Amino acid sequence: MGVVLLLVLALAGCGDGGDSSEAMARAAGNGSAAGGPGGGSERATPVSGRTVVTGDLEVTLRASTSLRARMEVEVVPRQAGVIREILVEEGARVEEGQRLAVLDDSEWRLQLQQAESRWEAARDAVERARSLQELELISAQEVERLASDARVAEADLGLAELRVEQSEIRSPIRGTVTHRYIERGQQVNTTNPAFGLADLDQLEARVAIPERDASRIQVGQAARVLTQEGGSAVSEGVVERIRPVVDAESGTVQVTVRIPATGNGAVLRPGQFVNVDIVTEVMPDRITLPRTAVLVDGAAPRVYLVRGDRAEEREVELGYSRRDQVEIRSGVEAGDTVVVVGQDNLRPQATIRMMQLDGEAVVGSSR
Repeated sequence: MGVVLLLVLALAGCGDGGDSSEAMARAAGNGSAAGGPGGGSERATPVSGRTVVTGDLEVTLRASTSLRARMEVEVVPRQAGVIREILVEEGARVEEGQRLAVLDDSEWRLQLQQAESRWEAARDAVERARSLQELELISAQEVERLASDARVAEADLGLAELRVEQSEIRSPIRGTVTHRYIERGQQVNTTNPAFGLADLDQLEARVAIPERDASRIQVGQAARVLTQEGGSAVSEGVVERIRPVVDAESGTVQVTVRIPATGNGAVLRPGQFVNVDIVTEVMPDRITLPRTAVLVDGAAPRVYLVRGDRAEEREVELGYSRRDQVEIRSGVEAGDTVVVVGQDNLRPQATIRMMQLDGEAVVGSSR
């Protein structure tokens, strides 16, 4: 029985051999068609493209610094005294000449009254003396002496008036109160500040430029202000002045950029750390692409161009770079379509499916 069973199984295997070979051949053929280059049904890689255009390329020089107010002052009392009243607080906007605080002026007002009385008495004495001089009852020398006393009394009156006037601490500029250093009842003097003021509408950035690059900077050049690395500019300023000497310790030249406090929806403040890109040159008719579109993985820089439903690899020559853009000096031309998303998954002549072109969805890309 055992011998007969083995014989039957062997015959069954021989009878199925032809079918199994044909099935394996069909499977191999299907695999070749699905993935081989000659099968015609290679899986397409989804990509996004951008049409190459020319435009102006800004060459910039970047520096980092903290912003500061263009006009910033510390207000010192013009005379010593005791603070009687504080009229503004930090953050208040004030006009030029506005009162900020008042010193106790009780004693100075009494001195003013005394000075007024002395001046009036000296003035009356001069008038009487001149009347007597007309009657030749008093000498000219005596009249001149009284007139001199009157001038002294008048000067004393002016000093007394000035003392009362200076009991008010006033703002020398139009701006915002940034600091209040005094308290009510505090004894103040003419050496320590009472308030800090700044014009927050106009800021400046003082940046240090290496000596080798200083020749590229000129007064009037545009400057872009960025608050985040890789972000877009939040404000635009202009080079206002260039220090004519080189700092011996750092080997840099100080460049001052004037910057408006508001721009592009952002509000800048003194003390804020920013990057400043000074535009040193504008080159027209240049091609730029996103950095991510250029493959630089150890080989020559290259991009993938769209040729129908295929990806064509093309070596390129790079030039200047600015933030996330890089200049393409050769290898592509205006009107070409370059793969900007999905290029990492491509190989030369790979089948592609365009999902987006210039940021817009391609009709039929989902098929």
